[in-house]
Formats: sequence, C-alpha cells, structure tokens
Amino acid sequence: MDVEVPTARGHLPKDKKDSETEDLDDRSTMVISSSDDDGMGVPVSPHHHSYTSKGIWREVWENTTPLTLWCYTAALVVVVGVLVRKGFSFFFVHAFFMTLAYVGFASEAMLVYRPFDTLHLNVRSPNQRIQRNIHKVMNHAAGTCTLVGLVGILVHRVSLGKSVVPHGWHSWCGTLVIVLVLVQIGSGHKKLKLLQFQGQRSLKWHGHLGLTTYTVAIATVILGLVHIDKSTSVYIWIAAVLSSVVPVAYAYTCIAKHAGYSVVDQL
Repeated sequence: MDVEVPTARGHLPKDKKDSETEDLDDRSTMVISSSDDDGMGVPVSPHHHSYTSKGIWREVWENTTPLTLWCYTAALVVVVGVLVRKGFSFFFVHAFFMTLAYVGFASEAMLVYRPFDTLHLNVRSPNQRIQRNIHKVMNHAAGTCTLVGLVGILVHRVSLGKSVVPHGWHSWCGTLVIVLVLVQIGSGHKKLKLLQFQGQRSLKWHGHLGLTTYTVAIATVILGLVHIDKSTSVYIWIAAVLSSVVPVAYAYTCIAKHAGYSVVDQL
C-alpha cells in the first residue's frame, strides 16, 4: 500500500510521484560514480542543489515558523534592553552575540527536531535531511556568535586592565558552555559524516549532550543578565529569555520525535 508523505510544510502532496521518483526523494545522499578529469568516482547527491548554499537557505526560509520568529524577537528584546541600559561597547558586543547565539539560534536548532502543529506554531518538514541541514546551520551560527562574543568580553576586560581568568558563576558556566559547544560541533560533524557515507548511526550521546549544552547556556545567559543589571529591567529580560525556552521544554517533554509526521529518514 502506498503511503503519501507530507511535503516540506507537513501537508500531503496533491499529485503522486512515480515509484522511481519516490525512491530518489527518499534518499538524500547517494554515492555514485562520476567521470572527472582524474577518472575517479566522487560522491554526489541525486538532489545536489539541496547541498548548495542557496538550496539550504531556501530550506531554512521555508521552515521558518512563528516560534522561530518568537525566539529571535525574545533575543532582540534582551539585546535592545542591554543596549539602552549599558550603551554600546565591547561588553555589549559580548551580550549581543551570546544572547543571539543561544536564545535565538540554539533555540531554533532544538525546535527543528521536534515539529508540532499545535496552533500551527512549529509546523516543519518531516524530512530528516532538511531538519539536519537547518540544525547544522543554526548551530554553526550559534558557534560563530559564541566566538565573536568571547572576543568581545576578552577585549573589554583587557581594555579595563582586568583579568581574563574566569572568576564567577557566569564566567565559569560560560567557559563550560564554550567547551561543550566545541565538543558538540566536532561530534556533530563526525556523526553526520558516518550517517551520510556509511549509513551508520553513532554517537547517540550527541543529542543528550546537546540538551545539556542548551540548558547550561540559557542558565549562563540569565546569570549574565543578573550580573550586569540589578534593576527591575532584568526581570523583563529574563522573562524574554524564558519565553523562548518554554516552547523548547514543551517540545522535548510532551512531543515525541516525528509525532504527527511521516517518518522520512533521509540521510
């Protein structure tokens, strides 16, 4: 019996494809021989455009949901508040990029793996390859922001003649987050490579460590906000941060992976 697979937004297709086309669509990575100048085979994809920058960014755009925009808005509320209270400086660069990294990009990276259609807030593609592409883009963006934010705080402290050695809960937790992010990026690349070229599922701890990294990162952001401002404004900032965390917590505690979606395990 043929089963119709939802499209990129979770809707059933209007027209059925022939079996040959369906077989191609159900495989995102296929290693085939291709003639080149050296006469050696190279791995290519039957949907090569999906691996181009344009193709991946199109997938990101098509899978942007209300919760995606909400997470970015929450990050914007925090950084604008910090800018108004503290002004522009290298310290603000640190606050801006770290908040954007984890309240915005990391939250989106978590949500993409747990789509749900409650109020149509997080309807996404059931295609696991697309989910992985978006997850990878978001985590790379978060990693880049982390690097820029780290440079910002180091320059700020050096310019004030302060030590760059971690000295409090926020800085120690931040150091732990940076280490965890490096481990996650490295293990994520290895996991994806093994899956694409060998069809091997490995490093199952990567997902659990990702949840831990996200949790510690959000806690670090909140500790940083409490550290820099003692006024009532900090409660508004914390509420904004938590507003992006609540959907993630709901998705990972109440929504089973692939619930309500056809399981399309494309590499």
